[in-house]
Amino acid sequence: MVAALLRTRPGVRSEHFSLHWRVLEGPPGVLFMAIPKRLLARAVDRNAVRRVAREAWRAAAVARAPVAAMLRMTAAPAARGARHRKALVRAELDQAFQAMDRRLGGG
Repeated sequence: MVAALLRTRPGVRSEHFSLHWRVLEGPPGVLFMAIPKRLLARAVDRNAVRRVAREAWRAAAVARAPVAAMLRMTAAPAARGARHRKALVRAELDQAFQAMDRRLGGG
């Protein structure tokens, strides 16, 4: 499933992320993530980004649609600290998931 998602062209690109998706038949969506070590060396930072991404996914309307999504971090956010990075990532992902919802015809 993940390999098939990565072969698709990104549906939404932002400053630090690209979002690939494929519509499924059946149950609500699933989110896969790729946060590479070369962009965020510390595991604490990678896990924080994953946590924030899951929060944004659950809050988005698209999470209830039958879709499989792959979120890839393409650039490291230049942040002044953990709180700033989390806020930056959350705002960017909220916009990305809203754009994805619009493209899927949800809003």
